[in-house]
Amino acid sequence: MAGRLAGLGVVVAVLIAALLIPLRFGHRIAGIATTLAIPSAPRVGACLRGMAQSSDPSADLEPAAQVVRCDRPHDAEIITQNDAFGDPSAGMAVRVRRPNLAACAASAYKYLGVHPLDVRGQRSTVLGPWWPAFAASFQMLGPGSLQRFAGQLWEACVMIGSYGPLVGNTADVLADAPGRLPIALCAPSSTVVLHQSASCDQPHPTEILGWRVADAAIDPVTSFASSCQRLAERMTGMTDPTADGLLEVGVVVLRAPDGVVREGWGPGHSGPYRAACTIRTASTRMLTASLIGLGTAPVPWD
Repeated sequence: MAGRLAGLGVVVAVLIAALLIPLRFGHRIAGIATTLAIPSAPRVGACLRGMAQSSDPSADLEPAAQVVRCDRPHDAEIITQNDAFGDPSAGMAVRVRRPNLAACAASAYKYLGVHPLDVRGQRSTVLGPWWPAFAASFQMLGPGSLQRFAGQLWEACVMIGSYGPLVGNTADVLADAPGRLPIALCAPSSTVVLHQSASCDQPHPTEILGWRVADAAIDPVTSFASSCQRLAERMTGMTDPTADGLLEVGVVVLRAPDGVVREGWGPGHSGPYRAACTIRTASTRMLTASLIGLGTAPVPWD
């Protein structure tokens, strides 16, 4: 009996040693357990950093695209967000319809504060009858892999600045007199050519404030002149948008990439065409920033 008790004591002692010795002399793993943070669906108006333009309209919003404050540099803004339908365990959302990039781009007008012509013939208080001109591209996004794993099903329309990081939110920015337009559109010459633009933060001679569609028989250079002048006053906030003759406000016909006003592109040709309201330098000097929302500040010459 005594032998059995002694043997049991040895077993107990071995078990205690096996438990205590690793705690006293063995390896320890330091750290604190944390919960994996999975981003929620982005809300309309959210600003994203770390996102580049993509030719894939259904590209995923992976963790590299982070939501940041809009008063800090960012690459894009969420302008619409809708629920999608499907089984997240299948790896992707099954949409009721294919992503419509054209509808995504068209939704930018409402996001910027532009509405269809009202009874007064205006699209907004600041724009009047003009369409806005801005430098941006659009992309459809869905949840990333972790978000899908968490059961998220949504699709969002994203507006991406054409010329690097943006600062400031553009939601409803054109509903009233803008303080600043982060996606302002500038041109590398006094001739406005389709698909040719320049960063407003780089030296440039011309800024495009808005555009209108004219009928074939209309000469917009004269018929739209007074309306363009008023647009320049509202958009810039300047009492004299010409800055004592150093700048010129005027209407130009939008030209094709080859520089020709083709059929349907100018006065006397069949079909409607576009005319742009511009503000440009009256000399060889260049501007180095947008004039929108300038107010009483000095003109940003190079």
